[in-house]
Amino acid sequence: MKRIPGLLAGALLVGAATVCTGTAPSPTQAVVAKTGTPTTKRPSTVDEQLGFAKAGILARQAKVEGFLSPCMREQGFEYTPVDPTAREAALVGGNLSEEDFEKQFGYGITTLYEQRRQQAAGGPNEKVRDALSPSERRAYDKALLGGADKDTFAVALDNGDFSNLGGCTKKATDAAFGGPGVAESVQVKLDDLDERIKADTRMRAAITSWSSCMRAAGHNLGDPDEVDTTLKDRLQTIVGPAGQASSAPTSEPSYDKVALVELQRYEVALVGEDLRCEKQHITAVETTVRADLESRFRDQNADLLTKVPSP
Repeated sequence: MKRIPGLLAGALLVGAATVCTGTAPSPTQAVVAKTGTPTTKRPSTVDEQLGFAKAGILARQAKVEGFLSPCMREQGFEYTPVDPTAREAALVGGNLSEEDFEKQFGYGITTLYEQRRQQAAGGPNEKVRDALSPSERRAYDKALLGGADKDTFAVALDNGDFSNLGGCTKKATDAAFGGPGVAESVQVKLDDLDERIKADTRMRAAITSWSSCMRAAGHNLGDPDEVDTTLKDRLQTIVGPAGQASSAPTSEPSYDKVALVELQRYEVALVGEDLRCEKQHITAVETTVRADLESRFRDQNADLLTKVPSP
């Protein structure tokens, strides 16, 4: 089933708490496929073609970061582009294959919470922002985001909604995706495609079999999307909602660290069972269904697809 692969999963549970720590999305049905490494071959899925698979997301993030720097400079502020690939490697101490990552960290939703929390405090842009006066910070945030009620690029990726971007973040996103409104249009189309794939009778039967497989392993889940939702909900129960950290990233955390460690063990075990059951019951079926429906998608959205530059 579709979810952001490996290390990209779960970052917004920390990343959304600050406006300038770089971007790294968390799992969402509306965003990207759990696919593998970069390839020079013709993209096999619409997600890969549009840059919504893992390699493409990292490339899009890098483009957005690159566009942010000159835009912020025009507004009178310093902004250092964050390298999403280097940021990813720094979290785990190197480059891991997707398989090795999942064995060690599951989907990275709870297992890398504290690492992301510490990383958020050390970014060059956060240091610049912290050095500003309160009024200057407000001006900085308005230049970067367009206002206090606007989303970061990471949040937009996480919730699949690019309509609440503003400031330099919106300008950078528009530039990275080929023009104003393109990202929103693409996301709406991909959401619809995902829903049609899940509604296919072959997929419904496969998901039912997956659910039975998971129940046999002790997990009462009806849909693979519930794996991510369950982990995010349990994490928030322990540490609080995203963006409302109970303590500063560099201070001693006030949440129950023992409970977090137990949840992290649970994530690794849960993800192992999810992957096993998906491989047994979903993967082959989804490949066939996706190929059928994506062929029609390409025909019906040819004009839109030509507007999106390569990631």
